[in-house]
Parts: sequence; C-alpha cells; structure tokens
Amino acid sequence: MAIKCKEYGILLAVVMFAMSTMSFASTGERIKFTFAPEDKVSFVQKITTTKESDVGGKAKLKDESITTSKITITKTETGWEVNAQPTGISMFRNGEEINDPIASLMSNAKVTYILDRNGNVLDIKGYEEYVEEISRKIDPEKLKRYASVLNVDVLKAKEIAEWKGRVGDFAGMEAGLGETQDANVPYQLPDGSTITYSIQTTITGREPCGTRKCVRVSQEYDSDADNAARLSGSLVNSVASAVAPDVQKTSSGGNTATIHGIVKRVIDPDTMLIYEEDVTRHINMSLDIPGSGPVSVTRTERRKYEFTY
Repeated sequence: MAIKCKEYGILLAVVMFAMSTMSFASTGERIKFTFAPEDKVSFVQKITTTKESDVGGKAKLKDESITTSKITITKTETGWEVNAQPTGISMFRNGEEINDPIASLMSNAKVTYILDRNGNVLDIKGYEEYVEEISRKIDPEKLKRYASVLNVDVLKAKEIAEWKGRVGDFAGMEAGLGETQDANVPYQLPDGSTITYSIQTTITGREPCGTRKCVRVSQEYDSDADNAARLSGSLVNSVASAVAPDVQKTSSGGNTATIHGIVKRVIDPDTMLIYEEDVTRHINMSLDIPGSGPVSVTRTERRKYEFTY
C-alpha cells in the first residue's frame, strides 16, 4: 500500500503465500482471518527500510528510506477500494540525504486498489498517470535507466503480488494459536523459473492492539545456496555495484548465496488490519569479481512498518 522495493515484494509474497498453503492442527483456540475493516477507516502507514551492505570487509554502504502514506479503505457495492496517498519520502545514503527526482515524483503517486468482497485485489488504478507524469518531467536519457521499473504492467503486477502475499492469500484461513507448521514453498521468479523456500510459521498468541484483540504471527525462512543465488541474481549487481563498480561486470551464474529471514506481524484477524510489522533478512553472497577473485558480500535488510489509526 505504499512505494516498495522489488525485492521486498518478492519476499513478502513468498512468506505470506506459505501461510495460505499451510494446514494447522486443530488443537487450541482457532483463529479465522476475515477481511472486514470498518467502512472509511483511515490510517497513516510509515515504512522505514534499511539496507546495509559490506563488500569484502572493505567497502560498506548503508541506504535508508522513510515513506509515509495515508491509507483509506472504503466499502463499495462490489467490494472495497483502498486509496493509498504517499505523503512524504526521504532517502539517505551513509547518513546523508539524497535528493532523487524520481523519489520526489513518487511522493505524488496516488493509487487505488480495487478489491472484491473477500479482500482479493482485482486491479490497481493510478499508475498510468504516475508513469506519464514522470515521463514528462524526467530527461529522456535518465529515464532509460528506470525503464524496467516505470512500466505500468510491472508496477501493477508487483503490487498485486504483494497485496496477495500480505492479505488476499490468507483471508479466510484458519489456524490454531501456539502451533507451528513447516513447509517447503515454491515461488515463481520473474524469469519463469521456480525456487523453493523452507518456511516455519507460528501463530504465537493473542496480543492487544488498541481496543482490538490481535494475534502475532512469526515466520522464519531459508533458501539453499542455489535457490538463493537465483533469487539474488538481479540483486547481486544492484547491491554491490554501488560500492564495488567492477561487480557490474559479474554474472550471477557462478555466484553462491544464502538467505535467512524473519517476519513478525501483529494483525487483527477480524478485520485483517495490521498494527505492527517487521521484516528482516540476511543475505550472504560470494561473488567472483573480475580481477579480484571471490569476494564475500553480506547484506542485512530491514523493513519496519508503523501504523497510526
């Protein structure tokens, strides 16, 4: 429901898809997740994303972005509309603020999610105007660098996948409190290939959230070296090239990687409104950089959501 990084869209879709495919034992209190927010409910969503990279213990990089958005959910005759209006975005590199014209234009991108009665996303409107505005205001040569990102179909597909992963795929799901389920979950990559994650999900218990009674969901996931390297293929160059230009010339085929992640979320199962969310993942890569040989690259990413109702 806000401007998001492509890698996190993949991540969240994977881990929440796991919830939708798991069957929990029937012991203990049963929790059913139902998309039923109050009509015209409005709240502020703040997302702080931090990415820390280390290339060979020599070059370090810390990127941070803070995005705030006003979210309004309205009931319609056929389902729901979710209006997301970004109200501010700030970006920093190694503690210094970055003035990025694309980021500035992003802060004006208002989009509307069209949902059915069960909370499944049917369409997203608003990206056409957003892309058209950027195309008018950005130098054509610079715009070429963002061509793969500023594509209406790509933007829609990414957001739809993330909505499904966080909400749609597990609306209507039932689970038992205090129970843990292990699963191997396949996920299709943009190139059509499939990787598999090992995911452990626990509905850890009830937790107060304002006047509501929420539940806390915890997940841990891992991917083996081959799968992780394939997932991080596009990430390899984008992560490391900022601190080691020669990495731009590497291919992901001979690289190895491991990924370990933790997701924690506090959610009201009766409305499916989220009150807390914290996503962390650790990526370790060994890259074969021309002229340097094998170089270890580590990256820690954290995305923290804060909600004000």
